[in-house]
Formats: sequence, C-alpha cells, structure tokens
Amino acid sequence: LKAGELVGLAPRPLRGAMASPKGSRKRAGGLSDSVGPDPSGKAEERLIQAFDYCVERVTEEPPHSADLPAAILQALCEQHPRFKDQANFARLKAEEARLKAQIKKLEDARRGGRAAQASRGKPKQGDRPAVNTEAGGAE
Repeated sequence: LKAGELVGLAPRPLRGAMASPKGSRKRAGGLSDSVGPDPSGKAEERLIQAFDYCVERVTEEPPHSADLPAAILQALCEQHPRFKDQANFARLKAEEARLKAQIKKLEDARRGGRAAQASRGKPKQGDRPAVNTEAGGAE
C-alpha cells in the first residue's frame, strides 16, 4: 500500500461528538431551545396509558400463561383506531363463548342436582316415584 491510498481510510474527526443533543441544551435563562411540550415525554405518557389499559384488561379476565401474549395484543388492538372495531367484535365473541360455557355448566349442575334428588327418593313433579327394592322386592 502506498501512503496516498490510506488517506481515504483514515477516520474522520466527529463534529460535536461531545456536544449534547440538539434541543436539550440550556440557554442562559435555564430554558431549552425547543418550545412546547417535550415530544418524548408525550410519547412516554401514551405508552404508559397503553400499558395501563393492557394490565387492566388482563387482570379483569386473567388468561392462561400461554394465552397472555394474545390477550395483550387484543388489548392493544382495542386501543388502535384501525383495529378497534375488529378487536371489540372479537372480545364480544369471546365473552359470548364464555357465557355459553357457563350456562352449560350451570345446566349440567342443575341436572346433576335433580338426579341426586331422585336417587334419594324425593320425587319431583313429572318424575316417576322411586321403587323401593329393599322391602319386598323379587327374591
């Protein structure tokens, strides 16, 4: 290599490498160069609100650990203007399925309760009386 070839490869000094980022320098009166609210502060506030909503939704109906990422994504979609309607529809469908499962569980428990009452010998209206096989049945 010749000396002239290395000139283009030498690192160039950075301008303002030690200077603070633009907009964060303080002026003489203690004021910053930018006017108005801090954009990064506003973004942080929006991020905090989004996470608060996600935590609120997940604590309302705690999902299984495997379903946690899907639940958080669902909560984020509920806040986004483009996906809000679809997310609310999916939430309503999930609630409908949950309520149907709960109704079925209650109906099964009610049927189980009737069967237990019939086996105890307490006939209900519309049920056949229980046959007593202990006292004089076929021997």
